[in-house]
Amino acid sequence: MIGKSKRSRPKDDEPAEAQQAHRAPTASDAAMEQILLKTLDHLQEALPWARSLPADGHRTLEGAIQTALDDLLSRLDSQGTDDSEVPSPVPAELSRSLGPHRAMELTQVILDMLEEAGRTMGTEEERATLVYTRQAATAAAELYADLAETRSGRKAVTESRIIRHLSEKTADTRTVDDLARLGWPTEFDCFAVVGEPQGNDDGQGMENARQPIHTTVVRQGGRALVGESEGLMVVLINPDRSGTPADFCASILRFFTDESAVCLGPLRHGIPGAEDSIRAALSTHAAAPAVADPITAALPRPLHADDLLPERALNGDTDAADQLYQEVYMSLAGQDPNGPLPTTLLTFLRSGNSLEVTAKKLGIHPNTVRYRLRRCVEVTGWDAMDPRESFVLRAALIIGRIRRSHTGAD
Repeated sequence: MIGKSKRSRPKDDEPAEAQQAHRAPTASDAAMEQILLKTLDHLQEALPWARSLPADGHRTLEGAIQTALDDLLSRLDSQGTDDSEVPSPVPAELSRSLGPHRAMELTQVILDMLEEAGRTMGTEEERATLVYTRQAATAAAELYADLAETRSGRKAVTESRIIRHLSEKTADTRTVDDLARLGWPTEFDCFAVVGEPQGNDDGQGMENARQPIHTTVVRQGGRALVGESEGLMVVLINPDRSGTPADFCASILRFFTDESAVCLGPLRHGIPGAEDSIRAALSTHAAAPAVADPITAALPRPLHADDLLPERALNGDTDAADQLYQEVYMSLAGQDPNGPLPTTLLTFLRSGNSLEVTAKKLGIHPNTVRYRLRRCVEVTGWDAMDPRESFVLRAALIIGRIRRSHTGAD
C-alpha cells in the first residue's frame, strides 16, 4: 500500500529558485520512501503481535505509519506556517482497538521512524523533527491518559452495577457477563468487606480508594470489585487461592475510616455466595454497635460476620437466624431435641453456668456434665464455658426451640 508522499509539491510554473527554496527543508522522496519501506519491512520484527493480525489489520498499521511520516514532511514543507496541534501518531480509534500497551509500542516505532527521517535532512530540519516527535509523544501520552480514564470510568460503572445487584440479590445473566468482562472466572470463591471509606468528607472516598484497593489485592494474587450499598463501601474479593480472607482484609483496612466498623463476610462460592457474603457483612455493620466497648466504643477490626450471629438475628437478619438454627441447634439436637447434649447445654446455661447445679438438676455426675459440654464444643465449635460463646449457644437454642415448636419444622 506504499504510495507517494502526500506532502505539498511546488508548482511547475514557479521559478526554479522558488522551487528549490520550497523543497530545501526535506530530503529526497526516494530517501523517505526507503525509510518508510524499511519500517514496514521490519514491522513484525518490531511488533511481534502484529504477526497474528489479519490482512486488514496490517493495512491499518501501515496506514498509521505512512500518515505520520506524511504529516511530518508536510509540516516541514510548510516552513512553520502550519501551526495546528501535532496529533498522536496512533489515532484514538486505533489506540482503542489495539489496547494501551500495543498502541504505545506502535507509537514508539513511528517516532523512531520520524527521527530517522530527520537525520537525513539538514541541521535545522533535524531539530524541527525532534521538536515534532516530542510534541507527538506528548499528544500520544495525553490521548492514552484520556482513554485510560474512560476505561477506568466504564470499569467503575460496571463494578458498581455488579455490587448493587449482588447486594440486592437481583443478579442475573447480565451480572455474569459483567463479571466475565472484568476478568472474573465462571467459578470463584469470594468474600465481602464492608465499611465507610477513608476521606469521604467530599463523598469521593470510595472513588479515591478504588484503584489503590485493586492494586493492593492484585499484588496479593487476588481480584476485587468495589461498589456501594446502603451508603457504605463494599469490596468483594476473590482470593484465587492466594491467601485467607483475614490476610486480604488486613491489607485494605487502611482504606476504611478508623471510626467505622469494618465487617468481614464469610467465604462463599459463586454469585449466590457473593450475595450471601455481602448481605452478611452489611448486616454485621448494622449490628456492630451492640458489641462496641461500653467505655471506649471501640470495635474489633475487622468484625467477622459469623461472630455476630446473635446480634444480627436479633436485628432481623433471617440468614443469621437460619445459620444459628442449621449449624448450631441442629448439630446439637439432630432428630432428638430432648437428647443429652441440648438438654445438658440448656440446663447449664440456665443454671448460671454451674457444673454442680447442672449435675444436681440432671441427676448425673459433674464429670458427665463436663464431658457433654466438651462434646458440644466439638459439635458446634462454640464453648459454653466462654461468656461470649455461651451467648451464641443460648441464641441458637432459643431459635431452635421456637422453630421446633411449630408444626412441620425441619
